Amino acid sequence: MRRRIVGLSLLAAVLAITLFGVPLAYGASQYLLGDERTEVEQSADVGAIAAAVDLVRGRTPTHLHALRDDITVALYVDGALRSGSGPPRQDGVVRRAAGGEVASADDVDGQLVVAVPVTDGAGVLGVVRAASDYSAVRLRIVSAWGSMLALGLGAVLVTWLLARRQARRLAGPLEALAASAQRLGNGDFSVRTTPSDIPEIDAAGDALTTTARRIGELVRRERAFSADASHQLRTPLTGLRLELETALELPPDRQRAALAAAIGSADRLQRTIEDLLELARDTRPQGALLPTADLLAEWTAVWAPVLAAQGRALQVHVEDQLPESRASAAAVRQVVAVLLDNAATHGAGTVSLAVRDAGAALAVDVGDEGAGPADVEALFRRRAESATGHGIGLALARSLAEAEGGRLGLTRARPPLFTLLLPATAEPPPG
Repeated sequence: MRRRIVGLSLLAAVLAITLFGVPLAYGASQYLLGDERTEVEQSADVGAIAAAVDLVRGRTPTHLHALRDDITVALYVDGALRSGSGPPRQDGVVRRAAGGEVASADDVDGQLVVAVPVTDGAGVLGVVRAASDYSAVRLRIVSAWGSMLALGLGAVLVTWLLARRQARRLAGPLEALAASAQRLGNGDFSVRTTPSDIPEIDAAGDALTTTARRIGELVRRERAFSADASHQLRTPLTGLRLELETALELPPDRQRAALAAAIGSADRLQRTIEDLLELARDTRPQGALLPTADLLAEWTAVWAPVLAAQGRALQVHVEDQLPESRASAAAVRQVVAVLLDNAATHGAGTVSLAVRDAGAALAVDVGDEGAGPADVEALFRRRAESATGHGIGLALARSLAEAEGGRLGLTRARPPLFTLLLPATAEPPPG
């Protein structure tokens, strides 16, 4: 690309200089030739005036003056040289001037010649011939052409330097952009382009940076899916297995109900997988309100039987007037599922689930009557995927909450109470 820019710039410069320089060179040569012809003609005129005085009086001029030392002047009478320096017999230029008109020739035996007739009003008395060395005129023309050529070459050189600079300015950012695109294609999603002060290239660079960031985020979400899914699916998979194993041990008349319960567990497992995929790919509908009532009914239906099997109860409390929130239902479902799972697995006594108005936020409280976590500071620290206990679940739950603009924290250590705060919308609740 750089060679193309430089080549096209040089071609344009050479064409412009040629189109302008050739007529200028021709005009300069004609100007110099005409200037020399004028000086030679003036010398011939001066000689003709001086010779006319002598010829009218019947004398032959002995000396004819020229305006320059390198111009020779000669007087011809009846075709023969009478005075000055010139050919012994008249040439074609003198012969034409003898007819009464000024005659000239640019190159007569290497001379520029001008012949002027000498008249007395009645006829031509003679002809004054002035000549200069044509090679001197040619040298002046060649010198002028050389100067013009040097200027033209200088202009081409300047064009080459400017074209190289501009090529670097244009090609450099494009080459860097291509390298960044190559890195992105190789899986480097940390690609960031550098501004080049060229709006079009910067726009392409910004688009590439945005694309890299979005693809990187998508890949990060997809990679995190397996780790998140392993924790989120552990409990429902275990429960489904236990239900199926129990169904095998039941008499035939009770297996149908057990299998129906297992199918319900499989449906909830499918919902969990769909939620995790939705969160990983960020494909949720934009602007949808959080279906709080549906989520409460779902949590009660899922976790009340789990706790009842442990001899424990699920206590649900919902305020009458709740603010609306546009948080992702999938994210909220999984966050609360983590909290309820922790309460069922590591807690004791009755598990409380409360939804309340927290001013500018919708609050979801999950607590139990147990002793609470031993290490509060490490509670939300993400550990290995194989971790047990609170481990990856609470870390995942907090990251999901923060991704929705909310917060998840331990509001009371003993007995433990976790609170999920979701940003409320500006619209007032219906009713």
